[in-house]
Amino acid sequence: MRRTRWTRWTRSRFTAAFTLALLACGKSATKKAAEVRECSAITMDAKGAAQCLVLQYKWKQTEALTAATAYQQHQDSINQSRADSAWLADGGRHAKEAAACAKDPSGEVSRCLVGYGWADARAAAAADSLWRRDAAKHKNELTTCVVQRKMQPGACLQLYYKWSPERALAVDDSIRRARMRR
Repeated sequence: MRRTRWTRWTRSRFTAAFTLALLACGKSATKKAAEVRECSAITMDAKGAAQCLVLQYKWKQTEALTAATAYQQHQDSINQSRADSAWLADGGRHAKEAAACAKDPSGEVSRCLVGYGWADARAAAAADSLWRRDAAKHKNELTTCVVQRKMQPGACLQLYYKWSPERALAVDDSIRRARMRR
């Protein structure tokens, strides 16, 4: 019985010592974060950073991809927040640019805003907003072009009312689909 108690005590001590040794050999969270930052700095996306972690630091593939993806999402969030703050700070200038582009004789509001350095998504959203604001006017223009029979409504809208080709072609397609359903 004495030998069993001593064996249990030795086993538990050995297990505790082994666990401590493993924990001491494992990477700290700070070290792992530094490795993720280093790999993310030299690659273009999370998959590349994960591959770097696997090859250079011997990470497991799933753990590396999870860490790299989380880091990339965090960085994207920070960058978007900075961009939004800078955008809001220049709100007055952006309103003037939007007003100037709304008066652009080409009718290409989105393209005009991109010319001012706006991101494509913001320019498209602003153009759509300006378009919806003038919806009643556009409805009258459309009615006028549909009633006349000299040319396609889309061509009429582009020629006389300076609609963008995308919007005018969408109208033509919509009218053709409606006629086919009859």
